[in-house]
Amino acid sequence: MEKSDHRFPVLLRTAWFSLNKSFRERLRATGLTPVQFTILRWLSERKKFSLSQSDLAKLTASNRSNIADLVNRLETLELIEREKDDDDSRRNMISLTKRGKELYDQSQVLAFQLQRETMDCFPTDKLNRLLDALVRVNENLKEKS
Repeated sequence: MEKSDHRFPVLLRTAWFSLNKSFRERLRATGLTPVQFTILRWLSERKKFSLSQSDLAKLTASNRSNIADLVNRLETLELIEREKDDDDSRRNMISLTKRGKELYDQSQVLAFQLQRETMDCFPTDKLNRLLDALVRVNENLKEKS
């Protein structure tokens, strides 16, 4: 690869789109999209009913209306459930259902397989350096915004 091909934004965007496309294809059998998987992941990593729709919007870098649509679809599929916040009745708190947890666990296997296949071109030390570099890039961008 020539140095002129080393344009960070282009490389990062291309890698992201390729990864997202591969993940979408693998998830097809589950009926989930990558963003739905991400919502289920965030919910699985938190205590029951500890995340609001607003929290999910921030965690997924999405807007509230997109999250509202996603939450409605996931609730219709019986993968999540909502409960009014005890402290603020305008706020919906979200949690996984048993069915949602089972589908997330099944999908997580696919995510880990894709991650392993994607990263197996790196020896462990270089993979750790790459991931550390991406963490630093994200931290640097947060400081600038």
